Amino acid sequence: MSRMRIPVILVVVHLVVLIILARTWYSAQPQSYMDEIFHVPQAQRYCQGDYWTWDPKLTTPPALYVISNLLLFATGQRPICSTLLLRLTNLIYPFLTLYALVGLLKELHPRLNYQERFTAAAVVICLPTLYFFNLMYYTDGGSTAFVLISWLAAKRRHHFLAALGSAVAVTFRQTNIIWSLFILGTTLLELAEPEERRHYDPKAAFIRTPLQLVNALNGFIHMLISRIPIVLVISIPYFGLLTAFATFVKWNGGIVLGDRSNHVPTLHLAQLLYFSAFTAGLSIFAILGAVPLARLLPKFTLRSWLFISMMTFTLTLCIRKFTVVHPFLLADNRHYTFYIWKLLSKHNGVLLYALVPFSIVAAWFCWQALATEQTILWLAVYGIATALTLIPSPLLEFRYFIIPYLIYRLAMRQPRGVWLALEFITYTIINAFTIWMFLKRPFRWAHEEGVQRFMW
Repeated sequence: MSRMRIPVILVVVHLVVLIILARTWYSAQPQSYMDEIFHVPQAQRYCQGDYWTWDPKLTTPPALYVISNLLLFATGQRPICSTLLLRLTNLIYPFLTLYALVGLLKELHPRLNYQERFTAAAVVICLPTLYFFNLMYYTDGGSTAFVLISWLAAKRRHHFLAALGSAVAVTFRQTNIIWSLFILGTTLLELAEPEERRHYDPKAAFIRTPLQLVNALNGFIHMLISRIPIVLVISIPYFGLLTAFATFVKWNGGIVLGDRSNHVPTLHLAQLLYFSAFTAGLSIFAILGAVPLARLLPKFTLRSWLFISMMTFTLTLCIRKFTVVHPFLLADNRHYTFYIWKLLSKHNGVLLYALVPFSIVAAWFCWQALATEQTILWLAVYGIATALTLIPSPLLEFRYFIIPYLIYRLAMRQPRGVWLALEFITYTIINAFTIWMFLKRPFRWAHEEGVQRFMW
């Protein structure tokens, strides 16, 4: 089979499966559902030429509706913006994401051949949370696609295009401004020559003391000072975006466009525990296929026991003091997070505290997966960006994990063969279950008309 035939077949199969699922989805749920009841009418107003009426319940900017309208207007007539057609416009994003994934794997892991890169990307794009919301008229697909395209443009040194892509990503979801700064930060790390960078910014796997991180930061600052002209040239497009974003926040009186009462920023440190468990759980086969078992099993020295004890105490304190329980989490039994939280909060939260050692193990596994490929400063930039994205959110929502998960999954050492197959099987089983539950297990509320469905 030729070098190009397998990727083409995979793309065609993926497209056919998505179209069949979209049609089946519409047959089961022709009306707007969940957040679609806000997104679909807003897009339909745009179709009718009304660009000024804004639903105050919408919290994100209008890129979702603008791009749908452009795609539908491209048919050469005034678009019929039905729920089905609007959902179908979202199917462009999985393929933009696939393109970005293949390109990023080439930049991050140049030793992989084309077929290996494409196969890995075809697996990663089936991430269950992302896959599910490709079938609904939500912002997640477009948000993810443009963040990854921006990162790819930056890796190829097209920084104006990267900033432009980030600007589009921000108009899908405001928190993507943080990922534009991640892109800038990791780009600046790569300004040093490889030998120079190894001298002050080693792979994270070789870090033994916090002082090495301080030395790495010191070396990075000196490198930036020695290259001020190129630093300014690279940074100006991103700083232009940041300035525009700051102007918007000042004009708007905050980051959220509407419904601010339910989206008040908090200090929700427990989000990092949830994210660690989510990430390690979904990537466990990728981790096992990428990291030698000896690296995953820590050496139980006195120092390691002291570190584990300190982390357990600190994280337990974080759960006790910085766990936020959003009213939506308690009230809406359509989401899996409702049942997860119900389980964790049983018996006075004993299971929630039991999550701490599991989260430590999960974070250790994820660290090892990244540490063999990425430097300590890269991990610091990624960790800060992930924390700034997740911690202010009061709601436990798996959709918010999509972008940090995908960046992690791309940046880690890539699994091959049976481990990649096991990862794909895991994703497929979860996707089949969640889609089946949505389509085939509807239920009703006594206090409200209409059918309710289970979803992420």
